[in-house]
Amino acid sequence: MPELPEVETIVRQLQAALRGRRVASVEVLRADIVRAAARPLAEALPGRTVRRVTRRAKRILFDLGNCTMVVHLGMSGRLTLCAATSPVAPHTHLRIRFRGMSDELRFRDPRRFGGVWLLDEAAIHDTGHAPRLGPVGPEPLELTPLEFQALLAGRRRQIKPLLMDQRAIAGLGNIYVDESLFEAGIHPLSRAGDLTAAQARRLLAAIQRILRRAIRSKGSTLLDYRRADGESGGFQRLFRVFRRTGQPCPRCGTTIKRLIIGGRSSHVCPKCQLRGT
Repeated sequence: MPELPEVETIVRQLQAALRGRRVASVEVLRADIVRAAARPLAEALPGRTVRRVTRRAKRILFDLGNCTMVVHLGMSGRLTLCAATSPVAPHTHLRIRFRGMSDELRFRDPRRFGGVWLLDEAAIHDTGHAPRLGPVGPEPLELTPLEFQALLAGRRRQIKPLLMDQRAIAGLGNIYVDESLFEAGIHPLSRAGDLTAAQARRLLAAIQRILRRAIRSKGSTLLDYRRADGESGGFQRLFRVFRRTGQPCPRCGTTIKRLIIGGRSSHVCPKCQLRGT
């Protein structure tokens, strides 16, 4: 699933390309990809101007004036700009054309865990009007050390599942949690509330550092993710532990191990990330 750096990369490209553009036409190729909309997109969107494209957690938000179109990429979604005359790939569910542009915006999602919501200003913060868009926690790049320490305080939950819980902290997933915990020298099974203030500060700094590196590299492409221009990200070439099971730790040379935590694969250096640290 695309995580914060991948979504941020797409948002920055779309903001540069689409800000100020007016929607000319909309074609919905699969109706059930639209999760919530008071009116059909083909009726509601034409004539509206994209004021800005932003991100909240793993969601892409198109500010269209008095309403917002939200796109969630799910597990396999791609949101790309391509020539309107180019062949339409299988599993393309939405096409949006803009006045004065030869390129169009396409949403493709083979596994269909993603979706599109068209919400008015009241509904954008009310998940009752947005099925499958639950509440999300604070943005990790905006957290202060004191706020992060407060978020962890008293929590008996293991640190990795907590960091991956979108209700606790927004935008993180398997890749960047593994990489951040390694960077901070913290074992993924450590209980969040047992981390010292120094460890919490070190972990937040690692999370923010890893996320910024990944954004500079335009995200990580493992299978489905592509940037808005259709190109791959580059951060996968910089992984230090994620999916490097059996390879030497880049810091100490110890063999990297794979654990299953909360039903998900986790990658750890047994020496650099001692249990209980």
